[in-house]
Amino acid sequence: MPHLVEAVREGVKRWPVEPRVVVGEQEKRSVFRIARAALAKSGTVTLELALSGVPMVTAYRVGGMEAAILSRAIKVQSVILANLVMGENVVPEFLQKDCTAENLARALRPLLSDSPVRKKQIDGFAKIDAIMSTGDGPPSAPAADIVLATMRKGRPGN
Repeated sequence: MPHLVEAVREGVKRWPVEPRVVVGEQEKRSVFRIARAALAKSGTVTLELALSGVPMVTAYRVGGMEAAILSRAIKVQSVILANLVMGENVVPEFLQKDCTAENLARALRPLLSDSPVRKKQIDGFAKIDAIMSTGDGPPSAPAADIVLATMRKGRPGN
């Protein structure tokens, strides 16, 4: 979120170990290659990290009104794209009141060593490649097939 870069940099300036704040696709991909673990917000970045094999903990907090609306509208076992693609909750997610520094630190700690928790995530991420595989063709081919099949279902007599 480019508009928050300076606020984030200012917020972490006094941390004992200053984290690297990454901006832009190129820099993000280069950091994914060397990352041991990540603390990520819920969103597409979780799938990008999973495809890159980077274990993570996810966090997301919205305002009270938004939370009330979303809790009624969304009924899924996880809001993490990587978990949804894998069909299991491998990546821990801390939402709303559970999104605390203590919870995030406790969940991140085992990802920094060669722990069973880290291995479970990496093994789970390996499944994503197979699940999302489109074979030798371009990803647009299966997407077009899905659109055509959906259109055919809508025709009278089908």
